[in-house]
Amino acid sequence: MSGERQRTTSSQGASPALVRVDAFDDRPLVPTSRDWIDVPKFEDPRFRGLRERSLYAALRVSQKGVLHLPGPLREAALRSVAFNGRVFDRQHSAYAEDYIRTALPEATDDEVQELVREAWRHLMRVALVSEGVERRIVGKRLGDHYDIHACREALDVLESGEGALLVTAHVGYWEASCPPIVAIGFAPGYAIGKPPRNDFAAHEMQRMREAQGMRLIPRYGAMSAVPAAVRTGGAVGILLDQRPRQKPVVAPFFGRPANCDRSAGVLIRRVKAPLVFYGCYGAPGTDPLKDWRFDLRFSAVIRPEELEGLDPSETAARVNVELERLILERPREMFWLHGRYKGAPASFPDEIAASDVETGASSGPQGRAGGTLSADEPPTP
Repeated sequence: MSGERQRTTSSQGASPALVRVDAFDDRPLVPTSRDWIDVPKFEDPRFRGLRERSLYAALRVSQKGVLHLPGPLREAALRSVAFNGRVFDRQHSAYAEDYIRTALPEATDDEVQELVREAWRHLMRVALVSEGVERRIVGKRLGDHYDIHACREALDVLESGEGALLVTAHVGYWEASCPPIVAIGFAPGYAIGKPPRNDFAAHEMQRMREAQGMRLIPRYGAMSAVPAAVRTGGAVGILLDQRPRQKPVVAPFFGRPANCDRSAGVLIRRVKAPLVFYGCYGAPGTDPLKDWRFDLRFSAVIRPEELEGLDPSETAARVNVELERLILERPREMFWLHGRYKGAPASFPDEIAASDVETGASSGPQGRAGGTLSADEPPTP
């Protein structure tokens, strides 16, 4: 894909200007606070048999093995796994093609297919980054691994010490975002997630997150745990770009009706904390698996009063505008393989006002090539 994609202007206006923040560069990437509140255990003991143990062991061995391969061999392995995924899991490739054509309507057929291939490769890279963060980054100097850019509003939230919801999408290297977020002061840190159907993997995920300074909150316990965490000044991370399985609300996503998480809208109104949007991308011109350098960008803030009086569908529409901007910042690092529009209505329900559709018509910054309460899980690497 060459050049930038012109998109319509959102009724929310242009995204805030970001500045490079170097004040945190000398901070060590170590947990600054472990004063977590008690939350439900991140586990699913129903899936703790011999089969789950064997699958978990095989996954860890394969991830570690590929991560430690020399660069050319590692890239060849990633291409091979991605090729097989694309060939043998045509459903997720079809999801990706539909999603990309919706978000980037001016993309050519060749550009769409290249982004589908890149989505499979990127999924593998994210899995390897997740495996390597603790060893390659934790304990090191922040400025050696992260460039931080932020809007003024995000810095104001950070400096205030108030609790916040940190909202992102499955774009970039979200698995590498925990150490710097905690190191700059968004702490104590938490993240909402769904325990995998493998209790051994769930416990390892919790161990890894806590080593990076964040405690996992299982999705089924979020409604009570998140308000309590925020009241104590905690920062809670949440991925909100995927399709929920139960009781969705319909809201625009890239101008198209999409099922969105009703419970997320309820939670946002209940917490009454600022929403800080961020993306963690690969640093331009680097290979994250070789250089371990990332670009952490705090792009926007929505204050609680801006959502006052909005119902869950209207809240989702407003949130989606910022999620679209995060995705369009780096479409080549987007997890397009999710069935974002599966089960969504073909047109907007009558109760969604035209102004709400316009708000979510997407449109954030121009797209560039190059670089939950959520429901569906990614295909297993």
